[in-house]
Amino acid sequence: MFGEIIAIGDELISGKVLNTTSTFAAKQFFSAGYPVSRITAVGDDPENIEDCLLAAIKRSGFVIITGGLGPTEDDITNEVVSRVLGRPLVVNQAIMDRLESPECHCGLSSPRFKRKLAMLPQGAEFLNPRGHAAGYLIVHEKVPLFFLPGVPKQLEDHMINQVIPRLSQMLDHGLTIRQRTFKVFGLQETEVNEMLESLEADAKGFSIGYYPNFPEVHITVTLKGEHGPDVNQAFFGMCEKVEALLGDYVIALDDETLEDVLGRLLTERGSMLALAESCTGGLIGHRVTRVPGSSHWFEHGVVTYSNRSKEYLLGVPAATIRRHGAVSRPTAIAMAQGVRERSGVDFGLAVTGIAGPEGGTPDKPVGTVYIALSTPEKTVAERFFFPGRRHMVQDLAAETALDWLRRYLRYDSYVPGYRTAR
Repeated sequence: MFGEIIAIGDELISGKVLNTTSTFAAKQFFSAGYPVSRITAVGDDPENIEDCLLAAIKRSGFVIITGGLGPTEDDITNEVVSRVLGRPLVVNQAIMDRLESPECHCGLSSPRFKRKLAMLPQGAEFLNPRGHAAGYLIVHEKVPLFFLPGVPKQLEDHMINQVIPRLSQMLDHGLTIRQRTFKVFGLQETEVNEMLESLEADAKGFSIGYYPNFPEVHITVTLKGEHGPDVNQAFFGMCEKVEALLGDYVIALDDETLEDVLGRLLTERGSMLALAESCTGGLIGHRVTRVPGSSHWFEHGVVTYSNRSKEYLLGVPAATIRRHGAVSRPTAIAMAQGVRERSGVDFGLAVTGIAGPEGGTPDKPVGTVYIALSTPEKTVAERFFFPGRRHMVQDLAAETALDWLRRYLRYDSYVPGYRTAR
């Protein structure tokens, strides 16, 4: 049983708005055991919408149509559905009562706009949304058609609280689907593929996908089946094999991020982290502070972009910079040790480098980066070379620094010969 998603709106096909709603809906269906076979984006053109809708009804077990349910002139979904399905538009009194109640703060003063929102094709079942646009369900020729608002938060509410529960009641129970995403850093896609080749040959019923997501590579392992216990047993057995082959290059699983994992490891130790960034310009600090609860394990970060700031904020000796340069092992060590000691935390992480496109020399070309890690035992630094444009060098430097600390926390010791993505 496969479904289909049709996303309506000129803003989607012009590239002005990213179609995140279809991605969210597809993920929800997949997890519930009702995968989709097609996702189509179509502009606000009645004929194109009609063609897509009629084709979807013929070939799919269920259809989700998003967008075009608002009160403005370019919101034409209801009008097209009315004509295509032969269902006249009628006022849904429940919607109208809600729009006209004193508790409604929809921002619509015009009766014409309110009436347009309340006009649904005959036979439509109101899905009781909290948003302004009314989501509804029509079963046409035994095919459930869910018409949902295109506003992301409203669509998400509909999907979780209305669509998935209703679909599970209307259709035969979906397949049991298990999927895990392994997030890998330090290996190229082809290297990962070679490592898993022998496993894929014997992985009957499994599908393994490879998805570059710079600077990481994401590998998905998927298994579908009708008998849940058998699917679960086979799936978790396969995941153990994949993780054993990829080893410590796996930095996170599923929806977790590298910084999520790092935060958990620091929390388990009761340790705090401080950052000293130069060429990454606060990128590492931005990443760690996006993690909820990071205040429990992240003290602060400083962006010491100039030589002077390295000296007076971190205590890097001026002689060290004069002799070795701002991009050097001694300077990186002094930065990491300085931020750790001045912060009074367990771990100090520092990055200094040449992100480009200018500033390189024969000895230190663009892409040269030094990363230093300071712990209560000692402070160490490594030189790296990251190819690519400026933002790529910065992304690789940030990822490598975070991963280096993750590895240290896992092994409780400095890992020599650390290898990074090339």
